[in-house]
Amino acid sequence: MSWLDSIYLICIGVGLVYTFVTLFLGDAASDWLNHAHLPVLQPVLWVSGLTAFGGAGFLLSRLTSYSPLTSLALAAIGGVALAIAAYFIWVEPMSDAEASTGYSMQQLVGRVGEVWTTIPEKGFGEVLISMVSGTTHHMAASLTREPIREGTRVLVVEVREHVLYVTPLPNQGERESLHDAE
Repeated sequence: MSWLDSIYLICIGVGLVYTFVTLFLGDAASDWLNHAHLPVLQPVLWVSGLTAFGGAGFLLSRLTSYSPLTSLALAAIGGVALAIAAYFIWVEPMSDAEASTGYSMQQLVGRVGEVWTTIPEKGFGEVLISMVSGTTHHMAASLTREPIREGTRVLVVEVREHVLYVTPLPNQGERESLHDAE
């Protein structure tokens, strides 16, 4: 086995190790390596190119009569070609699909909702809030400790221990109810 074959096998091994690490650590390694926000520095591109280089080089050196230098050049071209293809097949389309429907409770501060279940002065009710992914129901309490009737539009002022503290919006007569919109 030549030193070039050893390099090819190391490249394949690095690709396999990276694959298993990301498989078992849930992309933590990708996130750690992905701090640079340049598309060409995506770990998936480097690893796929490196693995393709190793695999192509090893196969070309073993199965063809090409010179070691020709095998090396063709393997490098193959690795770069696969990395470019990976960019256009995986990275670019996924960059548009990275919008999440998840949210944190703190992101609800400042949102307008509607009281779904009347909020008593010293208790909890339920508030309906429209989100990008649909509507969500949350436990709510009155910030001013005054009862808030069902159907009243409210503003989320703060969130404590997964409870929304809300206050009624002024000009209730001018606003359309979320119930009427359905």
